[in-house]
Parts: sequence; C-alpha cells; structure tokens
Amino acid sequence: MTLFEALVALVILGLSAIGVLEALQMNSRATREAVVWTQAVGYAESAMEETKLGVSPASDTLATGFSRVVRAQPWPAVPGLQRVTVTVTLPRGGAFVLERLVRAP
Repeated sequence: MTLFEALVALVILGLSAIGVLEALQMNSRATREAVVWTQAVGYAESAMEETKLGVSPASDTLATGFSRVVRAQPWPAVPGLQRVTVTVTLPRGGAFVLERLVRAP
C-alpha cells in the first residue's frame, strides 16, 4: 500500500464520518420537532375536551412559548351544534389548528 492509497482511504473515511454525523444531527432535530408538535396536539385536544364539557380551558397550563386560542361559533346548518376551533401557536412560530363540530352545551 502506497502513501497515496492511504491518503485516499483517509479522505473517504473522513467523508463517510461527516455523512454519518450529519444524518445523526438531522435525526436529533426531527426528534425535537416531533416532541414540540406532540405537545401542541396535546394542548389542542385538552382544550377541545374542556370546551366540549363546558369548562373554560386554562391557559396557565401551557409550557413557555406556547399560546392557545379557543373559538366556538354556532353551526348554521344544524341547530344545536357549534364549531369549535382551537389554535395552538408553537414557540418557533408554527401553528396547529384543531376544528370539530360539537353539541352546544
């Protein structure tokens, strides 16, 4: 094995290591984002269930950076139903919107 072959092997090994590290970094970032979105879905579903029960959702239970807006409007097509929209804003600016038709309390 010549010196040139050894250098080429080291370059290939280094590039492969960089590729693996980048893949691990992207996986870690995706996992963190999934945790944030899961929290947002939980906050929205919690507010939806509290609204269906006729209880005003508490906003003090949200983690730092999250905000939640709940709107209930009568559904004009069917009396006795209302359209409930829960919007949860994420810390980095994204938003999760949950809409359902529920029986008016």
